[in-house]
Amino acid sequence: MSNQDNLFQSAFGDFILERYPRMKNAPLRAWSAADELALCHLKKELLDNAQLAQQNKPLRILTINDQHGALAIPIASLTADSSISCWSDSSLNQQALTYNTNLIPSQNNPVLPTFIPSTSALDGHYDIVLIQIPKTLSLLEYQLRGLRQHLHTNSLIIGCGMVKHLQHSYTALFENLIGPTHTSLAKKKARLIHPTFDPNLSIPSASEPTQYNLEKWPITLTNLSNVFAQNNLDIGTRFFLPHLGAEQKHIQRIFDLGCGNGALGIAASQLNPDASIGFYDDSYLAVYCAELNVNAAGINNPVHFNAMDCLTDEKQKADLILCNPPFHQDNTVGTQIALRMFQQAQRHLNDNGELRVVGNRHLNYHIPLKRLFKEVTLLDSNKKFDIYMAKG
Repeated sequence: MSNQDNLFQSAFGDFILERYPRMKNAPLRAWSAADELALCHLKKELLDNAQLAQQNKPLRILTINDQHGALAIPIASLTADSSISCWSDSSLNQQALTYNTNLIPSQNNPVLPTFIPSTSALDGHYDIVLIQIPKTLSLLEYQLRGLRQHLHTNSLIIGCGMVKHLQHSYTALFENLIGPTHTSLAKKKARLIHPTFDPNLSIPSASEPTQYNLEKWPITLTNLSNVFAQNNLDIGTRFFLPHLGAEQKHIQRIFDLGCGNGALGIAASQLNPDASIGFYDDSYLAVYCAELNVNAAGINNPVHFNAMDCLTDEKQKADLILCNPPFHQDNTVGTQIALRMFQQAQRHLNDNGELRVVGNRHLNYHIPLKRLFKEVTLLDSNKKFDIYMAKG
């Protein structure tokens, strides 16, 4: 994209914003009409809301699920006295925020946003909260429950999303966990959710985390919010489990890439009891979930857990990488994440190492795999999935 294509003309000024990681000829922008609408509403509230205007202290502002800094970065121009925090479950969001913050000209002297991983608690009370509504209802529930104790009676809360992604259940969740809620009229296919904090609201108890068994092993997996396959072992993993490979003496290090609740890495540990296992996922909650499951399973392998964008910050290489890649990033569907995973895996394999991948057949993963690896073998397939081994 040209700079003109990346120019975000927000209610708080114009900013260069890029989708991260950068891609040639990226078809999508780093912001949406929902972000534009939320910032326009905030600007109006700051002009009209007497309670906000009359505060004699700096504003404490929180954005939630801010994918590329499209909410936090424009607000950073608001005042040098305000503090801005970004709470998110995505390590990629953290990198995107840092990347786009560095694009701001230094003479603008913005307030630099502080990133808070979803597994870390919030601190203090917030005057303004802007929420990009996530794809996963369970993640929104987790976030609203964590947010509630950090609101005060005058907190301004704005949720934003595209109409096609906003089901009634999202509005009901705000009603049940924050207080009385109404929605805006749609504009450019976007809509806002406006909850009013009720400190006396009776909050329903949170549901217990889902648990299910890891098929042939007597191991119980627990799933936390925003972890893939919330209620059952997903069918791709179930098909993949018999094809993780038999114990091989040369396998000393295994990576579970895109680990989710850790099912593949835990299963691999049973086949390779002496190998070290690394669990990697973009989601902080997923990595924490994998750690809980590893500890509950009593695994004796050396293990480590890493919330990161694929393997970008990993220095070591592996003998075996297992991957059940997602084909969506929030509400954006595509193979970009899987392709990035394959590229990272190719760079992080030892000379005799191999990547094993399961994917939906229609995604044709054999095509990009053959561009990256010298040897690609179809291990198994059914009507829905293919399993590949890639080497070299």
